[in-house]
Amino acid sequence: MRQPRTLLLGFALLGASTVAACGGGSSHRIASAAGAASGATTSTTIDGDQAFLDYAHCMRDHGVSDFPDPVQLPGHNGLSLQYEGDTSSPAFQSADAACRHFTQPIIDAKQRSAHDQLTPERLQGLTNYARCMREHQIPMLDPDPSDGHLSLGNVPGIANTVGRQDPEFQSADAACRSQLPAGVADDGSGPP
Repeated sequence: MRQPRTLLLGFALLGASTVAACGGGSSHRIASAAGAASGATTSTTIDGDQAFLDYAHCMRDHGVSDFPDPVQLPGHNGLSLQYEGDTSSPAFQSADAACRHFTQPIIDAKQRSAHDQLTPERLQGLTNYARCMREHQIPMLDPDPSDGHLSLGNVPGIANTVGRQDPEFQSADAACRSQLPAGVADDGSGPP
């Protein structure tokens, strides 16, 4: 039986990163952004919030009737969407394809921003963090070289049963946090 996934999309002024699963267990963060983008304006946040509202309404209009309205999460600028359901279902995938145009400009801007900030030193620090997490039996993959995104995944010799909110993950994260490069946000569930 397939377990439901949690979709967490968060706009931090300029939005969400790529739609690629990261996380483990039954809770998957599909796309997220935390913190504020420097130099962003209040109107950018309002535009992002409106895009999230439009996306949620569109998802419901296209058959995902339980898709919730966005909410304000502590520590996030702007609104976030949370969806507890099967994000890999054909119905969800079809609705997302029809509604993605509301969020795609913000996703693209966030990807450009992440790519611009990824220096060789930053990539090496993220790689060191992932290596440390694997040493603590957390199936952390090396960062994506295009944007530095870290994901849980299939790592030979490590069971893929730990999610970012599990105590085992949080313990390993605390032990490995010193490996992260300066300026990388980590709220105890690892950097995004």
